[in-house]
Amino acid sequence: YTEGPQKFRLYRHPVLADITPTETSVSKLTEVYITANEADHSGNNPAAGEYDFGNDQYGIKCKFGRFGSSTGTYVNQTTILCLTPNINEDPEDISSETVTVTVAMNGVDYNDDSSDVEFTFTGTGGAVSVWVIVMGSLIFGLLLVSILIFGSGL
Repeated sequence: YTEGPQKFRLYRHPVLADITPTETSVSKLTEVYITANEADHSGNNPAAGEYDFGNDQYGIKCKFGRFGSSTGTYVNQTTILCLTPNINEDPEDISSETVTVTVAMNGVDYNDDSSDVEFTFTGTGGAVSVWVIVMGSLIFGLLLVSILIFGSGL
């Protein structure tokens, strides 16, 4: 479409380089700063306008893996500020989970292929305890012994 009222904006996804802080509690909303590379391996330079977090007319969004997304706020050409999403899961159901953070400059298309930035959510749930493993093994052992005794009685 080269004629008509349609407008197109072509851009390259930013290559995310850093996130600060790198973790938070599941039950806490936290401000997170996400930074793009000054000059990534493909030659993009956000300072030169190749991609610019500043053009927020399309609505910048940040996605924290399966936990959801939130609106991003422009800080400068290579940095945005995001609030971690509100997580509806019980903090006891999550011990610690690390997710990939991605950014959508237009609010829809996330840079899933060019993001290696990770963020960790920590809950109050613990990993499987040693006590649970010992009790499970004991019960399984008793089951095997009872099967052997029952089998030898036939």
